[in-house]
Amino acid sequence: MSQLEQELKERIKELTCLYEVSSILVNADSEQLEQTFRAIAFSLKKAFQFPEKTTITIESQAATAKTGGAISKSASIFSSVLIFNEPKGKIVATIDNSDLKTDDFLNEEQLLLDNVALKIGNLLERIEIKNSELSMKRQMERADRLAILGELTAGIAHELNTPLANILGFAELLQTKLIKDPQSISDLEKIINNAIYSREVVKKLMF
Repeated sequence: MSQLEQELKERIKELTCLYEVSSILVNADSEQLEQTFRAIAFSLKKAFQFPEKTTITIESQAATAKTGGAISKSASIFSSVLIFNEPKGKIVATIDNSDLKTDDFLNEEQLLLDNVALKIGNLLERIEIKNSELSMKRQMERADRLAILGELTAGIAHELNTPLANILGFAELLQTKLIKDPQSISDLEKIINNAIYSREVVKKLMF
């Protein structure tokens, strides 16, 4: 196979990989990121010059995936996964071959890693934005529920205030008329003390 044919074959593999990765990301589910990363990793593996000796590792705070086990003698290249311009993960391509060096990777392979890392970063950014929106929505719903509860409580407290004031007022009035009846005075004092206590509870509810 001529050099030109070999280069063309590699370009076709890279373009196929980019198409596959784009298709995987379109259907990506935030609840199944590990499976998504694993599918991307295997697609990347096929696009490299020596796929049978290449191991792809995708790492992020959300999930991790790898196409093979540990490699003792190897050369590798990597690309950072940026989320809102901050490195929050990476893609590493490792070749299990002691005769190869980092310089032996094709320039296009590094560009492919960079391109896929950018796509993964965009996916993770979208997920973070979605999660932030859901969190904000829950906070707003909770605030709405608390506001409604506050209005109900204040309304109930206001309705209780009037009868409590009447109980307290009439009990104090009766107290002046029953001076000669110690038992009635004692009972009225209990009514007055409990009415005052209830009024304080109502005030706290209104606040």
